[in-house]
Amino acid sequence: MKPITMSRIARRPLPARVALTVLSLALSNAIVFAQQEKNSKSTASPKPSTSQTPTASPKPSPTPETKIDARTEAELLQAEDRFVIAIENRDAKELEELLHPQFADSIEGRTSALAKRGFIMKASGGNLPVYRIEKERKLTRYGNAFTVEGLARDMSRDGWEERAEEWAHVRRLWEKQGTRWIAGSQIITPGDEREAEKEKHDPEEKEKEPK
Repeated sequence: MKPITMSRIARRPLPARVALTVLSLALSNAIVFAQQEKNSKSTASPKPSTSQTPTASPKPSPTPETKIDARTEAELLQAEDRFVIAIENRDAKELEELLHPQFADSIEGRTSALAKRGFIMKASGGNLPVYRIEKERKLTRYGNAFTVEGLARDMSRDGWEERAEEWAHVRRLWEKQGTRWIAGSQIITPGDEREAEKEKHDPEEKEKEPK
């Protein structure tokens, strides 16, 4: 029987060491791979959400003042003349055609207004003052509404014959229905009311006036 040498004993554990080395490398690779996969998930960009926040509706802008063409302006001024002449002539039929069913005639600062029927009755009886715009006339349009305003001789309800040299602010609202012009309202601001309104908005101007 041959004695067992140390070299043979030393060579036997070699396969075990190799196996341990391979196992260690496999574990290391597995750990590295797992760490890389974890990192890749954490750094991946998130998927865009399918739901989108609705955008806010734009705020409506105020309707700008619309310029009036020459033809429309001429028609509107003709309607103004018809209105004034019908009152001067006490023409109830003409006023019936010119006035809107909901027509209202009012004086600024007063709580009551004169409706269409009462307006025509007063005009027919010659008890209605006439306001013909003579100064600072201005025509404006907003959509289908037209406004004619300016200064007329002050013929307010109380003693209007004695106040003919004073000026009142007049504003009349019109609209066009087909080929007809219809008056919707008339608002009168007497001279004294105009002065009070000026003082309210321009107190400095009042102070500058000589006492």
